[in-house]
Amino acid sequence: MNLNLLEKLNDKQREAASQIDGSILILAGAGSGKTRTITYRIAHMIENIGISPYSILAVTFTNKAAKEMRERVEELVGDIAKACTISTFHSFGMRLLRMYGKEVGYNSNFTIYDTDDQKRIVKAILKGQNLSINGIKLTERDLVSMISKIKEQIKTLDEYSVMNKQIVEVYDKYNRVLLESNAMDFSDILLNTYKLLQKPEILEKVQNKYKYIMIDEYQDTNNLQYKIIDLIARKSSNLCVVGDENQSIYGFRGANILNILNFETNYNNAKIIKLEENYRSTTTILDAANELIKNKQIIKR
Repeated sequence: MNLNLLEKLNDKQREAASQIDGSILILAGAGSGKTRTITYRIAHMIENIGISPYSILAVTFTNKAAKEMRERVEELVGDIAKACTISTFHSFGMRLLRMYGKEVGYNSNFTIYDTDDQKRIVKAILKGQNLSINGIKLTERDLVSMISKIKEQIKTLDEYSVMNKQIVEVYDKYNRVLLESNAMDFSDILLNTYKLLQKPEILEKVQNKYKYIMIDEYQDTNNLQYKIIDLIARKSSNLCVVGDENQSIYGFRGANILNILNFETNYNNAKIIKLEENYRSTTTILDAANELIKNKQIIKR
């Protein structure tokens, strides 16, 4: 046990790192030490509380951020940190799909198609025909983006009234080509993970493994990512999310800011902790930023 572990944090960081059970929202802007807080929280759980690292899931948005988090936790507790699952949403989904992909129609050696692969498939499906919406011609990139948006928002084709019959056909053919090729695009990774977790026996296995869940940059989660995490956390109710309601950079990818704004509504008895000290910005910059965001919808603290 390392009782001095959390003494390196400021008061609010220490409060956030010490709060383990239940639903917790840590509001943390850039420069407030959120990564430090998350890593010390994980280390505290393992080192001082005795929580099994195998039961810890920490998810962020980039491979770089996940790598940094893993390395920092290892520095604090050693090789035992390798037993934690610290990854991006897509890496986590791929891990589950490699194990249980047959449940949603895929072999474990499925291929991941990138944007160029997607455009190639759409081009082959179109065979030279032009598609348009309201007189605006759709490019292959437009169609790929539309397909991804439908998947990531977990909507049916019927909910997209602007989609004409030809676009619906492209969507259906595109998905058939991928399935027949034992391939997924990046949106499929999330969608198929969600479908997988709809199966009670799979969900139970995942819930029993991951009893402590942390999500970084929660303001950037989309509907699909929210539902995946909500399903996994539903049994243990130990969900800690970190984010800044004033900073969302993935709106173009379907990020839903309401996920963070409605956290208290979605999770009963949620505790909110704000990391208020900023270690990067000057007072002048912070005052200017606060002036810009003061009229936006914010979470009461």
